[in-house]
Amino acid sequence: MINLESVQALVRMAYLPHASDAFGERGARAITTLLDTVKLIYQRFPPESLRGTLTVTIGMNATPAAPMITAWGAPSAFQTYEELGIALAGAETGTHCLIELVPDRTFRFLLLGSDIDLKAAAADALVYRYDNGVDRILAKHHDDYVQKVSPILASNFANATLSSLEEALSRYTEFVRETKCRILAEVWEGGVDGPRLVLVNRPEAIMRDSLIQALQLVLRDANARPEHNTDETKPVDIRVEWFASGAAALIEVKWLGRSTARSRKPTPVPTYTDYGLPRAQEGANQLADYLDREVRHSASTATRGYLVIFDARRQNVKGATDLLVEADAMHFANDVLQYDPDHAQSRDDFAPPVRFFLSPRKSKFAVA
Repeated sequence: MINLESVQALVRMAYLPHASDAFGERGARAITTLLDTVKLIYQRFPPESLRGTLTVTIGMNATPAAPMITAWGAPSAFQTYEELGIALAGAETGTHCLIELVPDRTFRFLLLGSDIDLKAAAADALVYRYDNGVDRILAKHHDDYVQKVSPILASNFANATLSSLEEALSRYTEFVRETKCRILAEVWEGGVDGPRLVLVNRPEAIMRDSLIQALQLVLRDANARPEHNTDETKPVDIRVEWFASGAAALIEVKWLGRSTARSRKPTPVPTYTDYGLPRAQEGANQLADYLDREVRHSASTATRGYLVIFDARRQNVKGATDLLVEADAMHFANDVLQYDPDHAQSRDDFAPPVRFFLSPRKSKFAVA
């Protein structure tokens, strides 16, 4: 999803000559170093997971013993990008992260409660700033905003990771609503061409496999795999990892609606399992627990949890071959699930839950 107009605008961007204009040949060399540094930082901690702003600088007259960011506090010294990734992961919401690359290729790092004066900093430095999806580069009096080349990129200087997953989930909605996926077609009692009212016994594995296939086809530079154990005993349905990135996603899949139940003893009439909102809340609580365990058992610096709900609820449904009036069949089509506790509101690592409504077959509606 590359915007060609944005690409043309990016080619015309003036930040490269502006660095040279501001600081001469040193500036021309330093701008390449600065942007390479930003790219490598994002490989350890993706911009989608930043909880505040990120500023990366190269001071034109700074030394390892006298870095420019001492003007704003007493910085920590880091040797590696891995250390920077861990430090960024520990930053609280609303903080301003300031990194300086000094001439010996080590880093100085500050966490600030209030922002710095970027234009004052740029008087004797190249300054990169990331703030809520916006890339900006300053050099003396030059202040350039870098136009996005793709709507799913959090930054032009980072590969799409968590944002690409969210885009993939959005696209998958089109296939779920009318059960267009061949794997997901197996989820209905009576088949995909039947009324689509009752799910088969234990449908969650089918839903998980359908979603994994979609993610494997759509995501780039990523590995999506099923049934990942966050520790020795707790499995989460899907784990997604991006190559050369600290980003990872845990996906918990739950379904709502009615499914056929398999009784241990034969029964003269079919039996069913019904799940409603409590099942969604159970999935949310499980995912929050998985994320807590992930911190102790994973090397990822930026893990986000995604609760995916396949919603096949129908009002007044009895059996798989019943005919429902449209009002009953579509009763939950636009329902908004309410969570208490709402982990997406209280945690930075818990994405807003995703709900897929699985539509009934309209040609099978009963005449009112």
